[in-house]
Amino acid sequence: MLLTDQELKLKRFEIKKSADELKDLLQRINYNEEDEIVEDILRGLEEPYMFVVVGEVKSGKSSFINALLDPGKEICKVAASPMTDTIQQIVYGTPEREEFLSPFLKKIYEENEILKEIAVVDTPGTNTIVEHHQEITEKFIPVSDLIIFVFESKNPYRQSAWQFFDFIKDEWKKKIIFVLQQKDLMNDEDLKVNIEGVKEYAKKKQINDPVVFAVSAKEEIEGKTSGSGFSILRKFIEDHITKGKSPVLKLDASVDTLLNINEKLKEGMKLRISQYEVDSNFRKEISDILNRQEEKTHKQTEILIDSLTAKYDKISNKYEDLLSKRLGFFSLVANSFKSLFDRSENLSRWLKMFTDKLEQELKDTMGKNLNEGIKDIAENIQIMAKLVDAKLHSNKTILTEDNHIFSDLAEKRANILKDLMDAFSNFLNREENFYDKEIMSRYGNISPDLLKGSGLAAIGIILAALTHGIVFDITGGVLTTLGILFTGVGIGLKRRKILSGFKSELEQGRKKLSDEIEEKMKIYVSNIKRKIDDNFIKFDNYLENEKNEINFIENKQGQIEKDFLKIKKELEEKLEQLK
Repeated sequence: MLLTDQELKLKRFEIKKSADELKDLLQRINYNEEDEIVEDILRGLEEPYMFVVVGEVKSGKSSFINALLDPGKEICKVAASPMTDTIQQIVYGTPEREEFLSPFLKKIYEENEILKEIAVVDTPGTNTIVEHHQEITEKFIPVSDLIIFVFESKNPYRQSAWQFFDFIKDEWKKKIIFVLQQKDLMNDEDLKVNIEGVKEYAKKKQINDPVVFAVSAKEEIEGKTSGSGFSILRKFIEDHITKGKSPVLKLDASVDTLLNINEKLKEGMKLRISQYEVDSNFRKEISDILNRQEEKTHKQTEILIDSLTAKYDKISNKYEDLLSKRLGFFSLVANSFKSLFDRSENLSRWLKMFTDKLEQELKDTMGKNLNEGIKDIAENIQIMAKLVDAKLHSNKTILTEDNHIFSDLAEKRANILKDLMDAFSNFLNREENFYDKEIMSRYGNISPDLLKGSGLAAIGIILAALTHGIVFDITGGVLTTLGILFTGVGIGLKRRKILSGFKSELEQGRKKLSDEIEEKMKIYVSNIKRKIDDNFIKFDNYLENEKNEINFIENKQGQIEKDFLKIKKELEEKLEQLK
C-alpha cells in the first residue's frame, strides 16, 4: 500500500525536525561543508528520487541517459570535448527548456512521465581536466539517492573511475549499480569476463551483492531494443524504485545520508575526545608534579628543621650549663670578692663575653646548617618549575589543524598552548614571581640589585635571606631576654629566676625557630606552586569548556541517531509492504 500524501508529509516533517537539530550541531562546531549538505537534503525532500550518473570521460554516460529516458531524443548533448562539459540535471517540467544555473550546471526540463518519479544528473568525467568539475560533481554525490557507475565495456578497470568509486562508497556509503556501456563493441565471451570482473572488483571493495548491467545506448537509440540491455535495466528500476516506491526510497536515502553525516561527526569526535583525554592527563600530570615536589620540599624542610633544632639544643645545653656554673653560690661570692680588687673580672663583663660567644656560635653553626639545607630545598623548587616546563613542551597533539571537522578547534588549542609556553617561559625568567614580599618584609632583606634578572635562580638567595632572618630574630630575642634578666642587683637572689628564664627563652626560641621556618617555608613553596599553577588558568578554562561541549555533542548525537533510526525502521517496514 502506497504512502498517502499526509503520511509522506508527516515523515518529511519528522526528518526535517531531526535534520534541523543535526544542522544546529554542525553549525555549533563550524562544520560548514556538511551543514550545506544537510541544507541541500532538506531542500530536496520533496523532489523526485535522484540518479547521479558518474564515470570517466567518453564512457558513454550522456548517450546512456538519452537511451534510458528517450531513445529518440538527444536530451543530454554528447560533448565532443570534456572541456565544454557541464553537469546536466534532468527533471520533469513543462514547457521543455534548459536553464543555466551556473557556468558548470545546467537544468533540463523534459515532459517525460518517468521524470515525475526520478531525476537524473549527468556529471563530467571522473578523469576530466576541467577546473571545478570534480569538485561540483562531488557536491551532487551526498544528496544523490542512487549512483549509476558507467564504465566502458572494453575496459572497466581504469584507476580514476575506481578511485572515485572509493570516494562514493567510503565517504558517503551510497547505493550503487554498475553499467557496462557500449557492449556492442564486445563479443559475448569477453563481455561476460568483464561483467564478472567488475563484480569481483566490487566485492573486494565490500559491495556484497553488486548489481551489474551491460547495455548498448547505440543499439537502443537505433531501435535494436531486444539486445540493447535497456529492457532489463528498466525492469530493475520499475521493480525497485518506481511504481510509487520512489518517494519512500527518497526519504530513506535522505535519512541514510543524514545518519552518515552524524556518523562522520561521531568518528571525528573520537579524535576530539582522545585529545581531551590526553590534555586532561597532561594537566593531571602537571598537578601531580607540583604536589609531589611540594611534598618533597616539605620533607626537606622537616629534615632541615630537625638538624637545626639538634644543633640549637646542643648549643643551648652547653651555654645553660656554663651559666649555671658561673652563677653558682661559691663562684658568685668569689667573683664578688675579687671584683673589689680587679674590676675587669666583674659579672657584667663576663655576661657580655658570654652573650657574644652564644650569639656567634648560634649564628655560625645554624648559618652553616641553613646554607646546606636551603641549597637542597631551592634546587627542589627549581626542579618543580623545570619539570612543569619540560612536560609543557612534550604535550601530545592528536587533533591537528588540518582536521576535516575540527580544524578551528585544533587551531584554538594550538594557540592556547603556544601562549601558555610563552607565558611560562617569561614567568621563569622574572625574579618577582619568586619573591614573596609579605614574608620577606618581615624576615628577609634583599637588595633589589642582587635579584635583578635572576628569575628562577633567585630562589636560593630568597630562601637564605628568609631563613637567616628568622634565625637572627630568634637569636636576638634570646639575648635581649638574657640582658633583661641580669638587670639590677642581687644576683644571688635572682639566680634561680635567671636560669629558669634563660632556659624558658631558649625553649621558646627553639619552638619559634621550628614553627616559623616550617610555616614560612611552606607558605613560600605553596605560593610558588600556586603561581606556577595560575599559568594554566586559560588552559583549564579550555578543558572545562571541552568537557561540557563533548558531553553536549555526544548526548545530542545520540538522540539524533536514535530519532533517525526510528524513522528509517518505519520507512523500511513500509518498503517491505510495497514489494
